[in-house]
Amino acid sequence: MIVGSLFAVLGVPVLPGARCRGRSHLFDEATQGEPATTVAARHRQAVGLCEHCPALAPCSEWYGSLTPSKRPAGVVAGRIPAQSPARGGGGR
Repeated sequence: MIVGSLFAVLGVPVLPGARCRGRSHLFDEATQGEPATTVAARHRQAVGLCEHCPALAPCSEWYGSLTPSKRPAGVVAGRIPAQSPARGGGGR
């Protein structure tokens, strides 16, 4: 099975040229005990990568097509969604 087919099965978009590749740690939601200042710094870097990403439009379209309950946490398409209490968040 090729990677594109696997992504399609999982519902993950194929985003050629995406600047987030290999840098997922910057986009992840806060981990338990991670200082809010560290999370904010990571997320600023992630948003900066998104701003000039050639895949921003299709990424935004994909994100917008998801129901709120299916949207991933952390930075996606240059957005930092409010963290839900159910995810143990805060500090963003």
